[in-house]
Amino acid sequence: MTLAEVIALASTTYTFTPRKSISPNQKAPVVVREHDQTKLRELRWGLIPGWADDEKIGNNLFNARSETASEKPAFREAWRQRRCLVPATGFYEWNHRDGRNQPFHFTRPDGALFCFAGLWERWQRPPAKQSEMFAEEFELPPAVLETFTILTCEPNDLLAQYHDRMPVMLEAQSARGWLDESEVSLDKLMDKLVVTAANLP
Repeated sequence: MTLAEVIALASTTYTFTPRKSISPNQKAPVVVREHDQTKLRELRWGLIPGWADDEKIGNNLFNARSETASEKPAFREAWRQRRCLVPATGFYEWNHRDGRNQPFHFTRPDGALFCFAGLWERWQRPPAKQSEMFAEEFELPPAVLETFTILTCEPNDLLAQYHDRMPVMLEAQSARGWLDESEVSLDKLMDKLVVTAANLP
């Protein structure tokens, strides 16, 4: 399955190339809906709320609990207005086994693409605070950062053996429903997709 089979894109500003993994604070391809158009854009992983004073808050907001995100100040505005999809073919979880932390890679049995349910935000960095004497010489123009978080839920039976949470994975129809906001309740869209685990060396 390709991304185009999951959701039709009006445009893209991202050159999609496969990567083995993406870590928090790195940029990733994300599907967003803005001005009635669906676009594939490059966003940074770790959501920065629009009201934040410092971008470091994003270091703690790379995941959001699906059960409470609609109510939390950091996520509720994005829940209402800025939902997104994060395409992937798998994900990693770390588990302490045999005396050491081991990574496990989870994929669909057929290896097909799916989408994580997410939220995104646009954050404007405040202008640099300089003394009046040096303001004109050193003041930096404000920058805009677009960031996202991935929603999590209770794990299915397989994931529960490795972690107490799992990312919200969506099939094609559910992915479109989440992005279109046709369903307010994420519970109705979550598929708990069947995944397989591979122990990595």
